Amino acid sequence: MKILGIGNAIVDVICKVDDNFIKQNNLTKSTMKLFFHENEFQNLLKNLKIEKTVSGGSVANSIVGISQLGNKAGFIGKISDDEFGGNYEEGLKKENVEYLYSKKKEELPTGTCLILVTPDSERTMCTFLGTAGKINEDDVSSDAIKNSEIIFLEGYLWDKGEPKKAFDKAISISK
Repeated sequence: MKILGIGNAIVDVICKVDDNFIKQNNLTKSTMKLFFHENEFQNLLKNLKIEKTVSGGSVANSIVGISQLGNKAGFIGKISDDEFGGNYEEGLKKENVEYLYSKKKEELPTGTCLILVTPDSERTMCTFLGTAGKINEDDVSSDAIKNSEIIFLEGYLWDKGEPKKAFDKAISISK
């Protein structure tokens, strides 16, 4: 494989809303809000009609672009065995990206970013990282690392803790 990305697996959930929806939910138009509590996020989501879902996340988006340019590319990102996790996996497969994570039922749901589009085409994003930010060294395939020319690691995950251990593993194997 030419390039393997490791990062946050976030499903972009695109929904059309009006300006009143933004105001009623105390959101600031054209910004991104990070949700830390699943129930707050789910309460917002239950009032929306989903137009489309897209496999996203910073590194995953880049990996899709690399694949579209004709390169063999793969991605490792943590999802749960839920509806959005299934959507995520299928979305990458449609883009010819080899998805190298075996989803399982996780404590937290698949990471999600609501992309609220108002009639003037402005987008307001509401992100719940879910299980995406919980990637750990057990989630990283040693074989995938060894079989890749380049490893692309997501900057958002360079903090201390489990994601950093996952990256340390990838770096030590790739040397």
